[in-house]
Amino acid sequence: AAGAFGAGVAATIAFHRFVCKRASGSAGSEERASRCPFAHSGSGSSASPPDTVSVPTQELETLILDALKYYGYPEDEARAALEVLLYAEKRGNNQGLIKLVGKGLPRSRVAGSIDVEQQGDSTALLCGGQNLGMVALQRAVDVAVDKASRTGVAVVGLCDFSSSTGALGFYADRIARKGYVGIVMAQSPELMAPHGSFEPVFGTNPIAFGIPTGDREDPLVFDMATSAIAWYGIKEAAAAGRPIPGGVAYDSQGRLTTDPAMALAGAIRPFDRSYKGSHLALMVELLTGALMRGAMLDKWAAHNWSATVLVLSPAAFDTRASFVGRVREMLHRVKVAKRLPGTSDVPLPGERGTQRAAEVARSG
Repeated sequence: AAGAFGAGVAATIAFHRFVCKRASGSAGSEERASRCPFAHSGSGSSASPPDTVSVPTQELETLILDALKYYGYPEDEARAALEVLLYAEKRGNNQGLIKLVGKGLPRSRVAGSIDVEQQGDSTALLCGGQNLGMVALQRAVDVAVDKASRTGVAVVGLCDFSSSTGALGFYADRIARKGYVGIVMAQSPELMAPHGSFEPVFGTNPIAFGIPTGDREDPLVFDMATSAIAWYGIKEAAAAGRPIPGGVAYDSQGRLTTDPAMALAGAIRPFDRSYKGSHLALMVELLTGALMRGAMLDKWAAHNWSATVLVLSPAAFDTRASFVGRVREMLHRVKVAKRLPGTSDVPLPGERGTQRAAEVARSG
């Protein structure tokens, strides 16, 4: 059996075939090209990739690891990034393998150690040392969970990184599976315009919540960008050669566009196209960038993005069992709530993605 993955995988494979073909023709690059994971993964046809491809999960994991090592990551960092990318791809989230398209995720030449800059009993600030955001944020989550296990509440910040953290739901899920409540938010460069403007000022500024629902149950995970579309959703549309939805982005002149190339040169709108989404994005910007020493101006050039992790132990307020029981009561109320005509289901956050990931796991 094979898992079915979207256009991100097809585009990624096509892209890496192209890169390896180019690499093999440049001086002194034979050894590098021979290590390229997609060099011999197909016919090498220049035809456009299909909308979906089916790839056995184990094979895909191997290909991703090889690609990340090709980009310069050691084994432990490659495996850390693999977890985040697969979490998204298996759920149909556009924070997955599309990140390997274009310039990809090359390891920074100045990457150093991830250090604790300052800390207290329930707080810490980590310096990411220009490591991959997916690697550095996992370290921040681990520090936060450790502190919350001893103090009941922990807030940990991360600064000094300038690459994608991937789907924040991965980190919220990881926290919740350990029995804690997690809230994770991240700043990114200027991609989204405030309401009433078409100048990019905010990042897509995602925020994710993870709530435990029982030892044998998947956590409840809500993961959203405060923008109308994720940056990599536009990149994925561009790679697949299809338009983006209407009303989600401006071109560089402030005109609404469905052309992903024009949107990439312009700005994304807030998720609700109003001041509320814009203000929520601002709050994420301030609780990450301003609070955790991230850049506020020219974030692309500053190479200093930031993230914030909040971990709460239910045991600090009541027994974990009582908390989980009340969570499950509310989730049940939502699912059995009276439905409007024509509505087949009342969804919970992350429900479709979790179901899709389970199907991929069953099919292999």
